[in-house]
Amino acid sequence: MLSFFQVLSHILYGVIYLNKRLFFVLPQSDKTHFFGLLICGAMFLCGCVIGTFSAGLVGDGTKLNAILSDYIAFYINGSVPSPDFITSVFDAFKYHLAAIFLGLSVLGVIFVPLLSAVRGFMLSYAVSAIVRLLGGKGVWLALSVFGIHTLLTIPCFFILCIYAYSTASYIFRQSFSRNMKLTASPFNSRMITVCGICLLILLVTAVIDTYLTPQLISFAASHI
Repeated sequence: MLSFFQVLSHILYGVIYLNKRLFFVLPQSDKTHFFGLLICGAMFLCGCVIGTFSAGLVGDGTKLNAILSDYIAFYINGSVPSPDFITSVFDAFKYHLAAIFLGLSVLGVIFVPLLSAVRGFMLSYAVSAIVRLLGGKGVWLALSVFGIHTLLTIPCFFILCIYAYSTASYIFRQSFSRNMKLTASPFNSRMITVCGICLLILLVTAVIDTYLTPQLISFAASHI
């Protein structure tokens, strides 16, 4: 038991340290990057608040409880499926790739913040639903399902959203302004490097979700 928590603590320490190092490659400070971080962060928090309240207002708690009970029993009985790396890759990359593609369009100035709100809603709704149905014990299950995944993917998500909002704003100004020569293009080697680092981290996240997360879920489910 002790060795398990020691291994888990080392993993969490490594994840936190990686996030600290990742923020050293954040976009260079300018008004567009700052505003992008501000609006995307605000929309993410709004989504979290709405998701939390929505989980508490769902009337059919019996159905949710049955689904969650089957999910827990699935891991307790040792019926964990073989690792599906492709699914893990899709889960790790879907929001981030959506942010990148939205950043290549003028519509990104609207839809990148909305994507942040959706990401916050989905995360908080899932966590709140688990905690609502299981109480205090649900915290451990939620951490096993979303803990490491969230610590790795959320910083990458915000960094990519900042760049996506900046590029979308640049394209928007380029479409409607005559003074674009005074505005520096956000498309540079730094942006490519940061996006590459984020995508590499997401690939590592997919590996963790495939081989480690099911073991954490099984451990948490066995103690509920």
